[in-house]
Amino acid sequence: MRVGERLFEAESRARRAGSDATPWDARLLLAHAVGHGKPLALDPAAEIGAGVASTFEDLWGRRISGVPVQHLLGEWDFFGRPFFVDARALVPRPETELVIETALAETPAARRVLDLGTGSGILAVTWLAERPESRAVAVDVSTVALALARANGARHSVLDRLQLVAGDWTSPLSGRETFDLAMSNPPYLALGEAADLSPTVRDHDPATALFAGDDGLDAIRRLLSDVPSHLAPGVPFLFEIGAGQAEAVAREVAVREWWRLDRIVSDLAGIPRVVVARRA
Repeated sequence: MRVGERLFEAESRARRAGSDATPWDARLLLAHAVGHGKPLALDPAAEIGAGVASTFEDLWGRRISGVPVQHLLGEWDFFGRPFFVDARALVPRPETELVIETALAETPAARRVLDLGTGSGILAVTWLAERPESRAVAVDVSTVALALARANGARHSVLDRLQLVAGDWTSPLSGRETFDLAMSNPPYLALGEAADLSPTVRDHDPATALFAGDDGLDAIRRLLSDVPSHLAPGVPFLFEIGAGQAEAVAREVAVREWWRLDRIVSDLAGIPRVVVARRA
């Protein structure tokens, strides 16, 4: 069978199964099975060997069953760099790149950075790769996520400047530790939203990285209460929020006298996405 026929068949199979797998997923996985990993380089007229066909069929079957394409590939791009990805941490989302983009513009000279709920380490590792003179402390309650973050730190040669700490948000930090910048991509989905998620997200991203109480704001409230003691006046805390949460989060900031809300930055879809709060 030729490449074009195989891709058409894969798309039809996903549609019949009612899967959220996309034609682009099929291209990514076929390019992975071929070995070059370049989906746009696939020639529709090229013949597919039996070995490649078997590998692709296995991958596509798992994708249709709900396994994220990122897990099947074993890596995913974030801010122009490949990161190891698996079930130990949240799959990197493109909107999270706005956290780094905003942080780099907001505090370009920050030397000591705090990443809370680091997961696979994408925020801390990316910051260190962009700012070779800086150091970062990355905290996560999940030790398996921290192992993944360590692998990503090694991949991008920043481990000598990255301190990985196991614990619940700021609890493992010394009361005397202060930073030039704090960042987080906390869980912000309400528990009631679980039923509306695709199986790809609900069944394969860690629940602790997705859900934060009945209204999705439990983690954000905790961070707004705990982070100020680790920032000097004027130092920013940047964190991601979900669609429709901007007003509620702005109220949470406003009722805490140790914060000043600078702005909420919208993503490419126009959704308010990254909060820039500054230690008052």
